Amino acid sequence: MNLSVGGGRVEEALRMVDRQLSKGNFKLALSLLRHPSPPALFGFAAAKQVPRRVSSVEQLHLSVAETSTLHSLLDAILHSIQLSDLFTSGQDNDDIVQHKQVVQHEAGHFLVGYLLGVLPKHYTFSTMEDKTADAHVKFLGFEFLKELEDVALSNKNSHEIKAGHRARKRKLSSTVLSKFACVIVGGLVAEHLAFGNSKGHYGDVEKLNRVLNWQQLTEDEANNLTRWAVLNTLTILHRHTKASSKLAEALLHGRSIGNCIHVIEANLNHPV
Repeated sequence: MNLSVGGGRVEEALRMVDRQLSKGNFKLALSLLRHPSPPALFGFAAAKQVPRRVSSVEQLHLSVAETSTLHSLLDAILHSIQLSDLFTSGQDNDDIVQHKQVVQHEAGHFLVGYLLGVLPKHYTFSTMEDKTADAHVKFLGFEFLKELEDVALSNKNSHEIKAGHRARKRKLSSTVLSKFACVIVGGLVAEHLAFGNSKGHYGDVEKLNRVLNWQQLTEDEANNLTRWAVLNTLTILHRHTKASSKLAEALLHGRSIGNCIHVIEANLNHPV
């Protein structure tokens, strides 16, 4: 796929996206991705997803080899999530591998968000003494996380939810909640695909659990959504391992959001 045809239409479209993001015009940047002129982007919000009624790899009717591979990965990822509450932080002796996993983790969030139509608007990698101290990708449409943090802070300070915070609480749509669940598990799924394990998912699992509790899902509802999100995200990233790897390289080198999107578009498998 040649992304340079038509006078560099993709590059120009993504430069416009970067300009709007730099100005804080996030909704305009989103509109440029949704309706590029001329049409030039094929991956945004284009991921083929697992139907919500599907809960196992076997129901996907894949080849025997692919079913076996994805079944093992699904079990391992769900096991990692179950063990997350037992995690105690420790040092990794291989800082290079650790840093690579951090970058691949964030690439998983970024790629899943993009393919599901959630715009990554900013990302950060900070290091301290050659070790990753902080890494995150922020998305347009997940602003409710700030609201949740405010409620949690209020609970911590006053041991009760203030009336104003309760009034601001809103019910998330099933679409937003589903996308959030997939994006938040995208990091640990990407790590499992690339390294066979995950070391950076514990905060993500905690954040997902907080959101599901905040939305008052029952235990069964939360477990079913989490399982589906992992299965859906696993199938998406399994189809696009090259794009995930190339995106991680772009993030590591501090490329702009638009440039990262260009890397994704150039390395997607089709159909998406």
